[in-house]
Amino acid sequence: MGVKEEINQYESQDPGLGTAYQKSVKRILNEDGSYNIKRIGTIRLLKDFYKYLVELNAWKFGFFLVGSFLIANLFFAGIYCWVGTEHLHGINPNQNTFIAAYYFSAQTFTTVGYGAIAPVGNLTSFIAAMEAFVGLIAFAIATGLIYGRFSRPSTKIAFSHNVIITPHKDKMALMFKIVNQRNSVLLNTKVHVLLSLVNENPDTHVVNRKYFNIPLEVDFVRYFPLTWTLVHVINDDSPLYDMSLSEVREKLAELLIIIEAFDETYSQTVVRKHSYAEHQWATGVKFKKNFSADDTGIIVLNINEISDLEVLS
Repeated sequence: MGVKEEINQYESQDPGLGTAYQKSVKRILNEDGSYNIKRIGTIRLLKDFYKYLVELNAWKFGFFLVGSFLIANLFFAGIYCWVGTEHLHGINPNQNTFIAAYYFSAQTFTTVGYGAIAPVGNLTSFIAAMEAFVGLIAFAIATGLIYGRFSRPSTKIAFSHNVIITPHKDKMALMFKIVNQRNSVLLNTKVHVLLSLVNENPDTHVVNRKYFNIPLEVDFVRYFPLTWTLVHVINDDSPLYDMSLSEVREKLAELLIIIEAFDETYSQTVVRKHSYAEHQWATGVKFKKNFSADDTGIIVLNINEISDLEVLS
């Protein structure tokens, strides 16, 4: 048994991810929501540096800022040494001249200017003035980048590790769970689900990918403070009807999910992408409940248990 050959009501047009390939391809979306696509001929890094830095990992961004500051001061300290440190008045004779020039550069770059060391002569004064100007521009850019990173609307929706096919109301159903990891409540949350199935022509070896809209029992909620189990009932018209787990994996089934919600913290709409593929499909299990009421009547939600499964008896 397999996917029904006739076009059913759930079949979708290409959503912009391509349908035909010369060979088998990996999953379209990675688990973190990034596209598994290698781009050639896009805008180069130096031309799109702002976007790169705004989206850069927090630790790497921090290293970039600190590293840029250190390198800039090394550059200007080298210039001061090249011109001659005798043009820097106030250097302690017991101090290494390069170290002294570096600290003077740092004070000039940040416009702190303690006054212990001062430039002497027009050339050294001009270099110090230009460094102060570069420092002002650099800190303005750094401030803009930091603001851009903090002001970007983002969401911390966590997904269960597996998407499961399990009994539900005398039928089989596809299920996965999501939860908001932040304390804020997402409003007007809408979930769109698309299923990708692959068929390979044995003669031409051309891989064709078909897409199916996956309707959910509930795909919209006004409030999203707890976990939410998304359910697609596998009826006669479902593209997953009568498919075994091995058939699902043979057809490289990938579940593509887009979540749109209004975040009251940012007062903006946020979007989250995710996909399930390969080893993430499971059957013969069900999700454990990860929230309950305590003795005072308050609902206790354990976000860390969102992926917990139990074997069907």
